[in-house]
Amino acid sequence: MAEEGSDGLKRWWKNQSRKVRHEVPLQIAMVEHLIECDDHEMAQEIVLDSLKRQYDERLVLLIPRIKSGNPEQLEKALRQQIKQHGATPLLNSTLGQLLMKHGEWQQANDAFKEALKQRPDAYDYAWLADVLEKLHRSEEAAQMRREGLMLTLRQNGE
Repeated sequence: MAEEGSDGLKRWWKNQSRKVRHEVPLQIAMVEHLIECDDHEMAQEIVLDSLKRQYDERLVLLIPRIKSGNPEQLEKALRQQIKQHGATPLLNSTLGQLLMKHGEWQQANDAFKEALKQRPDAYDYAWLADVLEKLHRSEEAAQMRREGLMLTLRQNGE
């Protein structure tokens, strides 16, 4: 299977029972390997199918790593998860990252601000600062960078 790359892996995956394919740790390992093999389409398919069945933060964490040819599907899935499970910091941050990758600056701004309202996070401050730069709001961007830096310094001081 190793010498066949993602084709052999996909064949192996499809030959597994439904019960095995529905095991989240196996789905995560499969998606990580597909991303490494540059098979983002199949990785996205597994994440989307899995999230339809059950919410798992480990699956959501993989979404920003998927280089999607169809980001609308991922965005739709994230918005659906937000409706079903509430606007968690992870879902908002992930949505912000996805929107940012595709140049949806204002929507990304809103998503990161929602995530930061719920819990401070240095990465979200940095991403929000980048988005604000794209929106030509340099002073706000500088403020977000300062807040992220201060948060990091406080966390490292604990």
